[in-house]
Amino acid sequence: MKEHSLVLLITSIIIFISGVIMSIFTIVILDIDILEAFRVYPVLNFVLTIALIALIAFYITMFVRQYRNLYKEKQIKEQMEMVRLDNLTQLYNFDYFINVMKTVEAPFCLVMLDIDNFKEINEKFDSVIGDLVLKVIAKSIKENIRLSDIVARYQGDAFVIILKNCPPKNAITLMELVRTYIKENERLSEKDIKLSTSVGIHYVTKNEPEEVLFRNIVEALCVAKTNDEDHKVVLYSKAHKKEKLMRVQ
Repeated sequence: MKEHSLVLLITSIIIFISGVIMSIFTIVILDIDILEAFRVYPVLNFVLTIALIALIAFYITMFVRQYRNLYKEKQIKEQMEMVRLDNLTQLYNFDYFINVMKTVEAPFCLVMLDIDNFKEINEKFDSVIGDLVLKVIAKSIKENIRLSDIVARYQGDAFVIILKNCPPKNAITLMELVRTYIKENERLSEKDIKLSTSVGIHYVTKNEPEEVLFRNIVEALCVAKTNDEDHKVVLYSKAHKKEKLMRVQ
């Protein structure tokens, strides 16, 4: 296709230049008026007309091709976006989240938010309300984090977040804000839905295996779930392992 465009352009330029040269020769050398030249030498009129048509055809072809390329790029981008998004919440899916996390340099905060009473909500209401709850939480998280941060649906009623270059103290404050934002959501209040969420945070300061990161964050989340409503955001520490062992014993 590129070769065809180049041939068309070169041909158009050659014809146009030929027409101009013929016009100059006719007007200057033979000292003939331009209108008289077109009347006496109809081939001159023909050449210039063909040249203009060829140039116009070239630019129309290039415009159409550019439009098609942009349209194809848009389609490909939309298809790729659909592949990496969760259908219900329109957040990134977990597979895409993992791929992104591998490229993020430490330090960053890895966060997991989970709904404490999601099973009760589904039993009391129905799956439609359950879906609404998930959408509200997804929107609440997106509206409170930065554009540079990444949020995805983990599984079921859990969400994972990467807060880039975010100190633990700031991450705790942010997630407390998100919890309040969710709790006071008007759409949930109208339906008399009382929602409780727990949050586990792991401050990543070096490259660690994926399984270690998620084991730590789940341990912090488990501690948060056993806490009262005022202590539902927990930062992971090695002490949590001891607490977990004590609960098991």
